[in-house]
Amino acid sequence: MADEKPNMVVRSKLFVKETVEELKKVNWSTKDQLITSTKVVIIGSIIMAVYLGVVDAAFSAVLNWFLKMRI
Repeated sequence: MADEKPNMVVRSKLFVKETVEELKKVNWSTKDQLITSTKVVIIGSIIMAVYLGVVDAAFSAVLNWFLKMRI
């Protein structure tokens, strides 16, 4: 068979070599950019958690009121 794949060791070495080459091309963030991005994510998550908590409480209150009204 002429279309045989190289063995596992050869393929693994090639994969690692290509991965290292691609990682050298990456534009890594600076420490300040990373800290700023982390703050944005944490603050955004807190805002969404508070919003979803308020909406959940409101829906629960409305549903409880509706169910008590029907009894």
